[in-house]
Amino acid sequence: MARKSILFRRLGAALLALLLLPATAAWAAEPAPAEAAPALAIYTTGDMAGRVGETDPMTGQTEENSYLKVASAMAEERQTVKSALLLDSGDAVANTLVSGSAADTALALRTIGYDGLIPSVEEFRLGQGHRAAFFRDLTQENGQGTPVKLISADWMDGESGQNAAQPYHIYTRQLEGKEIRIAVVGLGTLEVPQSLPSYYYSDSKFGHTDNTGMSYAWEWNHWIWPQLEQQNCDLVVVCCHADQETLEEFAAQTAGIDLLVSGHGQADMGTLENRDGQMVSWVSSGGTTLTRTEVILSDNGTPVIGESQLLRLSDYENDPALAQATADGQKAQQARAEQRAGTLSGNWTETTASATRQTQAADLVARAMLWTSGADAALITNGSLGYLPEQSSSGSGARALSLRDCATLASGDSPVVMVELTGAQLEAWLEVCAGRYQVDESGRVTGGQDADFLYGMDYELYVGGQPGQRVVNLTWQGQPVEEDRTYRVILEESHLYDDEFPSCTILWSAAADMQYAATGGTMASLLTAFTSRSGAVVPQRESTWAVYAGAVDSPMTRLGFVEMLYEVAGQPKPGANVAFADVTGSDAVVWAAEKRIVSGDGKGMFLPQMEVTREQAAAMLYNYARAEGLDLTADGSAVNALSDRASVSGWAVTAVDFCLRNGLLEPVNGQFQPSATMTRAEVQRTMEVLKTLD
Repeated sequence: MARKSILFRRLGAALLALLLLPATAAWAAEPAPAEAAPALAIYTTGDMAGRVGETDPMTGQTEENSYLKVASAMAEERQTVKSALLLDSGDAVANTLVSGSAADTALALRTIGYDGLIPSVEEFRLGQGHRAAFFRDLTQENGQGTPVKLISADWMDGESGQNAAQPYHIYTRQLEGKEIRIAVVGLGTLEVPQSLPSYYYSDSKFGHTDNTGMSYAWEWNHWIWPQLEQQNCDLVVVCCHADQETLEEFAAQTAGIDLLVSGHGQADMGTLENRDGQMVSWVSSGGTTLTRTEVILSDNGTPVIGESQLLRLSDYENDPALAQATADGQKAQQARAEQRAGTLSGNWTETTASATRQTQAADLVARAMLWTSGADAALITNGSLGYLPEQSSSGSGARALSLRDCATLASGDSPVVMVELTGAQLEAWLEVCAGRYQVDESGRVTGGQDADFLYGMDYELYVGGQPGQRVVNLTWQGQPVEEDRTYRVILEESHLYDDEFPSCTILWSAAADMQYAATGGTMASLLTAFTSRSGAVVPQRESTWAVYAGAVDSPMTRLGFVEMLYEVAGQPKPGANVAFADVTGSDAVVWAAEKRIVSGDGKGMFLPQMEVTREQAAAMLYNYARAEGLDLTADGSAVNALSDRASVSGWAVTAVDFCLRNGLLEPVNGQFQPSATMTRAEVQRTMEVLKTLD
């Protein structure tokens, strides 16, 4: 099957050479021979999070990046590569609401033929019992597949202080008739004490006694390299399960390493400068790729690191044999996912989270985060949310909420932390979020999956405003948010890796809290705790936010007016998908057309971007009142009292009179000014009055 690599430098060079040929020669040239497969390659994965099934047992969604794909990829690679070394850099296991033991992960690693695993934080999150069983299943000589070496230079036995696993292992491989010695060093547990309650590692210590700064570079320079230097190895591979910044610092403070394998990041690769000014190759699989790094012989016959590639796991099929072997374990997790987490009650009409409007489903997750942490506000990335089950919106009686439902709604997999942010930082971040939305041709706000909404505070975003003026009416507990005041904000830890997110101090981590550590401290963990301890949970909105297409003082468009009217109506689901040729994806416009609140221009167009006039607004308000069965009594006296009565269009007279009599619209110096436009603030006031008529 065809594979797609994220970076293929040789292909780029070949294309450049082709472009430099004369046109006739380029067309006449014979096809280049297929590139020979490497004789020896080092493969790595990391951050695989126990994905060993065809679907996520929690949500039922298809797994695009799993060990089943790794099995197929390696089977294909081994058909062409003469010799391979396969490593996992850690966080191989799952710690979810339903995962239990890691037996399936051990089976997958053994069946695929991994040579080594470097344990990291998630392996210790298993707890002492499950961790010991996982390591035993992984390394035992008997059983299906082949044993996997457990390699860790910074994990120490809690009693003896000696290494709890072998700090490095030297593998021998053949390369063009020569025996090559490759040392693999494991680093990745120094973060455990900061990431987990001590209960999870009371049998262990991390780092050598004199490593007071808990530095990976110290471990290498003072303990590992002095030993390894005597082993006469041809190549040294260090798996350091750390983020990019830590990896860069490690490289800059060390020497003697030929290949670095990292974790905690996206799939990527490159080179880093070491202590001696030499460039060292590095790779990170990011939980989505299988990295392949060639080992070649230099001109003088010395083994050196060659090119690296990132092979996307989503490009491979699932391995059927491994899928069958892990099927029982996956079914057990799927059964646990159906267990009851809590109860919903009341009228849940907004069951799917949206990036462009506030919903009950998103409110529920935010409420859970505030409840569990005591924070002042919650920042939640729109793309980290999903939906509640369809039956949640049926009726107002009690409905069960399962573990699967919690995971499907709160689908983000990053741990949750509480940080301190000033009011100025919060406003600046919301400005960034406003820039992550777009406005389409019809004037509808789109995008925003990588933007946040802020719950616990009230505000409005105006996507069309000038930078620095897009966040309006930001308040907390009824008062303007103070720039210099600090607020406790709960959010997913992944925010801290966003280059645009403000620098902040972590106050609390759910992943390190005994209540949530076993399940990774994710939003789903907190939602499960909230629903299980809150009795019947009803829809509740403790703060409001909104995203608008224009600027705060810009004239209201026809689309914007209908959308605000739709909010007052409670956003009922329309029966159709499209009502006008020039508007797509707007339930508000379809609903308004079905209710005969709007009729367009008579040519199938709604003209969504046209500024709404006061008499057009009056007509829509009157039609809404009629559709809702409100009192339409009007005798014409209000409209007849206007000094510009003659300027009001005949089709709008009754509607204008109705709006004036009910205070929905007010005269200006005795005039109605029917052709004048309305600002959003004026429309907002109108909608507040309309709510009182309902």
